Amino acid sequence: MPQDLLRISLEHHRGGRLRRAQEGYRAILSQDPSNPEAAHWLGLLLLQAGAVQEAVALLEKAASARPTDAAFRHNLGQAYLGLGRVDDAIGAFDHATSLDPRSTDALFSSAVARLARQNLGDAEAALTLLNKAQFHGLGSPELHQHLAVALLMTGRIDEAIAACKTAIERKPDYAEAHYHLGVAYRQLGKVNESRECIARAVELKPDYARALHGLAGLEAEAGRFPQAEALLRTEVGASPQSQDARQALGLVLQRMGKWNGATVAFIGAMRASRGELARPRNLDSSTAIAGLEQRITPSAETASLHFRLATKTSIAGPSQVPAPNVSGLFDRYADLFDEHLVGKLEYRAPELIVDAVRKSNCGAALDVLDLGCGTGLCGPLLRPISRTLVGVDLSAAMIDKARERGVYDRLETGDILDVLRREPAAWDLLVAADVLMYLGDLTPTFEAASSALRAGGLLAFSVEAGQGHRYQLRKETQRFTHSRPYLHHLASIFGFHEETIEEIILRKEAGRDVRGFLILLRLPA
Repeated sequence: MPQDLLRISLEHHRGGRLRRAQEGYRAILSQDPSNPEAAHWLGLLLLQAGAVQEAVALLEKAASARPTDAAFRHNLGQAYLGLGRVDDAIGAFDHATSLDPRSTDALFSSAVARLARQNLGDAEAALTLLNKAQFHGLGSPELHQHLAVALLMTGRIDEAIAACKTAIERKPDYAEAHYHLGVAYRQLGKVNESRECIARAVELKPDYARALHGLAGLEAEAGRFPQAEALLRTEVGASPQSQDARQALGLVLQRMGKWNGATVAFIGAMRASRGELARPRNLDSSTAIAGLEQRITPSAETASLHFRLATKTSIAGPSQVPAPNVSGLFDRYADLFDEHLVGKLEYRAPELIVDAVRKSNCGAALDVLDLGCGTGLCGPLLRPISRTLVGVDLSAAMIDKARERGVYDRLETGDILDVLRREPAAWDLLVAADVLMYLGDLTPTFEAASSALRAGGLLAFSVEAGQGHRYQLRKETQRFTHSRPYLHHLASIFGFHEETIEEIILRKEAGRDVRGFLILLRLPA
């Protein structure tokens, strides 16, 4: 069964491994330049990264190849917006809504584009589109904030205030909604309320240019010119291509008698009006994607904080337990591990996995890698069927315990992915007994395993059984569960044949059975 490169690339894209996703999409297009799915997803990735010009070309190709796909047309509209081609964007969004009149994404985007264009009738048209989106189920804070903008543009101030308050109620830290609420109060002459709202927007989003400009205007009107100057300088730093920011700064500096500074600001405004200060819109695609991946990849400290918060609050969990958490836990647990896990929790995964391997294997001696070997509970069971037996674990203390068993040919402390990637096509059998529950997103593991195994090789592992379509972090145990559909999906896209995916009892926990899956997958010979 061949690997499904498109779906593998989509998994990398979803998991934030953007360079791997780009490589996959480009590999598909090198073999099949007309592939609309690869063109669409690569175009969307480039759009996300800011390489807009190349993104447009790819998304146009995809939309032409799939003229009845509303999502393709919608994403092309987003790319046009990125180039400032607002009329083309509106045309694409309207095309998308003609293909799918209930598409809340297309209705919303078409409204936002019209609010940006500000032609005669655009505000009323935007209101109609936003109301349709709301009728079809969209109730996001963003919907209500843009309703407020449209209502402001049509002079319906009280309704705009109500829409802003709804947006803020649903998303209290929504800087744009606070700003537009301030604008609405300003139109009613409620200056103090306006200042309070716009100042809150700046507090929430310190580089929010429009809010900085609005607050600076209020400060200047009140005669507080130093405060206005500081705000406008911040705005220029956040939006150096803004002619309005530099012009306003020049006027404030004039009022303060700072003639040289005012002259510099006015010259900057003139240069901005000629486009000399505009930031480049298009970036080299590889650089742009690498930069985006770096920005969205958390540092070790951030990952650890995210994990701690996810185990205590309702925020979405990370894709894995941070490695220091795992190694630290098992370093402390090493001396008690076997007695507690086997004696008290009735842990049986190693026996069940090796029994399944014995039934599937034809009796030949195997080169075996025991992933997350721990204290080596699998070692004595694997030794009789192994030509070579190697174990790897994050915990140095666990490796020391495994060494005492004297059954492994080699043991090392390290990350299982690093070891798998280091030795391609080196193994007949990969075993991971109760290891992958510390990883949510298993795409990198399956990819590395498919590369590390020889043709016909086996991947044998256990996970805790979960619901849904993918994986979930269990807060009480700080481990992940994986669903059967997710395991089927990964086996399919990486070309594994499913020899066994059966439900088993892994161990006891608080006196109750912990259900899991025993999985045995084989690469094609």
